[in-house]
Amino acid sequence: MNDRQQTRMRMTQLTKPATEGGFSLIEVTLALGLLATVLISIASLFIIGGKQVHQGKSVTSATAVGQTIMERIDQLPYIQTYGYFGGTDTSTLLAVSTTNASNNANQWQSEIQSRLSPNAFAVIQVTPLGSASPLNMGSASALQVRVTVFWTELGRPRNVLLQTIRF
Repeated sequence: MNDRQQTRMRMTQLTKPATEGGFSLIEVTLALGLLATVLISIASLFIIGGKQVHQGKSVTSATAVGQTIMERIDQLPYIQTYGYFGGTDTSTLLAVSTTNASNNANQWQSEIQSRLSPNAFAVIQVTPLGSASPLNMGSASALQVRVTVFWTELGRPRNVLLQTIRF
């Protein structure tokens, strides 16, 4: 080979496009964008899961407080079911709030507030059941007792209702 041919071969070798594989800048950018989208979606699932766990704990706490109130009422004799909260034999409906300091229902208010929130409270409702006329607490064949716990969570009003019938 002469010098001219060697020079031409060298120039051809230098100007040949590289045959090595790799990713272009556009491919890398698209892959990173797709990865970021997937990671953000997964992160949002953790946030939603955390909120659900918190709400579940609140509902469990409210149910536990309501159950505590119901158990205390179940320990009372039948006539005291309404008498304990200020009702009489002639009462046709009794509804008391734990926020009212003048009745026995107030004893649970501090526990409700400590477990749920400062604005949480419960309402205890006693309703006579039966066919007597007039139907009142004294003439009822059974009493329906409802305990509803109210609180606000993440700006939404929430409540749990427990009820039983006393014979």
